Amino acid sequence: MHVKYLAEELASRGHEVHVIHSVDAYRLKRGGGRPRGNGTGVHVHPVESALGRVSPALTYVTGSNKKVERLFEQLINEEKPDWVHHHNISLLGMHLLTLGEVPRLYTAHDYWLVCQRSDLQYLGKRECRNSRCLRCSIGSMRPYQMWRSGLIQKGMSMVDRVIAPSSFMASVLKSRLGVDSKIMPNFVPRPVGLRSADHSTSHYLFASVLERHKGLDLLLKAFQNVDIHSELHVTGKGSLEGLVRDCERKMGGRIKYLGYVSRDSLLSEIASATGFVLPSKWHENSPLSCIEALALGTPLIVSRMGGLPELVNDPQSGLICNPSVSEISGALRRMEQDSELRETLSRNALKRYESNHTPEHYISNYLQLAEEVLDHTP
Repeated sequence: MHVKYLAEELASRGHEVHVIHSVDAYRLKRGGGRPRGNGTGVHVHPVESALGRVSPALTYVTGSNKKVERLFEQLINEEKPDWVHHHNISLLGMHLLTLGEVPRLYTAHDYWLVCQRSDLQYLGKRECRNSRCLRCSIGSMRPYQMWRSGLIQKGMSMVDRVIAPSSFMASVLKSRLGVDSKIMPNFVPRPVGLRSADHSTSHYLFASVLERHKGLDLLLKAFQNVDIHSELHVTGKGSLEGLVRDCERKMGGRIKYLGYVSRDSLLSEIASATGFVLPSKWHENSPLSCIEALALGTPLIVSRMGGLPELVNDPQSGLICNPSVSEISGALRRMEQDSELRETLSRNALKRYESNHTPEHYISNYLQLAEEVLDHTP
């Protein structure tokens, strides 16, 4: 979504934007289907191999995808871009960074540069502290990426500027890879023509993948234990769908599972929510869902993990808690019962969005960074 937003904002300002993406990787991650075009003036170049889902799997193992690399070099030679910006290239191949003499930007949307799982979680269960990558890859039932030791450093040496969407991400890249980065918080478009959802009672909203690392299991327990009048609305898909439906039955509808909803419906849910809750157990970077809540003046309740606390500071636009049942319960109760606090947090959420997360703010900093790269390119 960040790539879509960025490409569209640049195109709307008269820039010619080309995007390479892998259809095979999309199908591997989503279990099938095909991404839809957007018709926004962005030049989209899909890559599709006769090997299908096997192609990105081989890229994961080898760090290289010849078909992607040929298309990349072809576009560099034909279009002669002022700069190239790399996003989420794990299934396009790290070798991509070593091709072509062109100014480069790289945005670290996840921890892939320092973790082949991309989440900085040892065996997917707890924070990685000792970099036991071989043991973790075996325990996670993934092939060990032997190419990492040399190709990561070589590839990053070809990148002119690294963008970190959070200070936490910047600190991880510096401590684990020795890479300096420019901190640029993510942005979302301004909501336009939004219809407020019609709810007879107040509600909190959880909108993400339905997985334990997002803290959803803790939130469900907390909501069942806390004495408040609000409902909890849950939207998304994932392995905890059954658990959500069980809680919906047990709570007599006070927990409501909405499934996967359209973007317009989601924004309406966010706009009418008492608070947007993301009590993640892992180190989130700069989730767009939280920024969309800020743009709509909806306070956040987030865990003290990764870049999440940065989204509710300066000014205070939400509550921070540890990812535990008791602390999540306390945050839910406090936000519901203290109307003055809730109104203050709502006003501050809008201020936070306007000062840090608008398209205008991001694009201004982005183009300034690109100019600096071009000025230092021989």
